Formats: sequence, C-alpha cells, structure tokens
Amino acid sequence: MFSFSRVALSTRFFIFSRIPQFRVVKHGRRICTTPSRRASEPSSPSPAELYSRLSNTTLAKKLQDAPEAMQAIRDFMVLLQNEGLDFSSGKPPSTMQLMKLGMKKEVRDGMIKLTTEAQKAGIDLTNKDMIAELMAAMKR
Repeated sequence: MFSFSRVALSTRFFIFSRIPQFRVVKHGRRICTTPSRRASEPSSPSPAELYSRLSNTTLAKKLQDAPEAMQAIRDFMVLLQNEGLDFSSGKPPSTMQLMKLGMKKEVRDGMIKLTTEAQKAGIDLTNKDMIAELMAAMKR
C-alpha cells in the first residue's frame, strides 16, 4: 500500500515537473521563475476631453438654452452641500444620507423646483436614452 507521504511526494514531483522554467540553486533546490504579467488600466479621459464629450450631448444643448434650469441645478447643488453632501470626494452618498436628505422639506422643495425647471426646458430626467447617452459619453 502507498502511504500518504509517498502519494504527496509523487504528486508534488508531477506538478513541479510540468513547470517550464527552473533554476538549480547551489544547494540543489529548484526555484521556479515565471515571467510577470502586468495589467494596465485604460487611461481616464482628461477633464477637458470629458467636458467636450459631455457638452456635445443633447442634455447639455438643452441646458444651454435654458438658464433657469441651470440656475435650479446650481441652487440644488448648493443646498445639498449645505446639508453636508460632499461632491469633491468623488464618493457617492450612502443610502442613509440619501434617506435623511429626502426627509428634509428644503431638499424636497429644491428637487421639485429642479424637476419643474427641467420639464420647462424639455428635459425628461427619467429618459433612458438620455441617461445612456451620458453614460456613453463618460465611458469612451
């Protein structure tokens, strides 16, 4: 019968005999060297390039024609910043933060004002095509 150590030894020999590159060190041990693989991420677009992509979307063109809608967006952003939401970190707010914001009357009124100004400008904030166009402009 085979003992466990003999099977383990033969399995190790079989596994190590399949590795392509070996170096024998002075002490007689084998050291395997494999080429390193380096992954690279696609470079993110520069702010100027991102701005030019986003400014060519239908949403940006509609917002350029409606200064009231742009002012409503600015006011809403200031309101959210005053409530403690940090836009500069790049980190999305937590669900709890959003729930707390949604319970405040000032935030709800600001959202209603933003929605009505967007509707006056002909912008449908729930339009899936518009959202897909914005996402495509940001991905490229």
